[in-house]
Amino acid sequence: MSDDPNIQAEILKLARLLHCQPERLSYLENVPSLEVRELREQVTDMLFSAHVKTLEKLAAASKLLPVAITALIAERAFGPILTGRMAGLIEPARALAIAERLSPQFLAETACELDPRRTSEVIAGISPEQITEIAQVLVARNDYVTMGQAVGQLSREALQSALEVLGDQDLLRAAFVMDAKHRLPELAELLGTERLIGLIDVAEAAGLEDEATDLLAHLDEAHQAELLAEVAARDEESHRQVLDRLSRIRS
Repeated sequence: MSDDPNIQAEILKLARLLHCQPERLSYLENVPSLEVRELREQVTDMLFSAHVKTLEKLAAASKLLPVAITALIAERAFGPILTGRMAGLIEPARALAIAERLSPQFLAETACELDPRRTSEVIAGISPEQITEIAQVLVARNDYVTMGQAVGQLSREALQSALEVLGDQDLLRAAFVMDAKHRLPELAELLGTERLIGLIDVAEAAGLEDEATDLLAHLDEAHQAELLAEVAARDEESHRQVLDRLSRIRS
């Protein structure tokens, strides 16, 4: 795969969208990451615009049914793909009421089919308790792309809840494919200095150096300086790689 982390991340996200292995998209490795992202968004728009009139009618008809019945139909008849397509066409308050009736497994499967741009208000309204349950399912499935793409819409409380069930490697992989990289400083604040340093230690051992570098590179200067000072004050050999990586990023 490309040596450019941004291209790597975009290929991973496009592969998940197309339900194929990233290796099948290796011909995109020399395409600028922004162009790969534009392609991914165009494919998403094409998928979500297909049969939109029918989906709008279904969404309108769902208003006539009690929330509990609509949730039952979604899980037993529509399935995650159709439910994901309709989620952005239903009034957010009603979509959230329906989501409260759905199982964590089904919500996780539906999350894979969402376009966060169309459902940002719904994702932001999911309770921290449900986010924890969904995150547990996604971790078990190693679905880091879905986690990463949802982070930008999560409330701070929900993000904190998700972090509690993500292991260090899970967190690195999910952060790597985040669309909303501007929230990485907030994520770093929630993690705290000790866990951030531990993340980089884990990255070196697990071959996730690109993921760690990308996370550090998107932190603000204050966080980078704080980490650099903390690591520099330690003598442990295990933190030498952390110090070197931070120093290179800030140079």
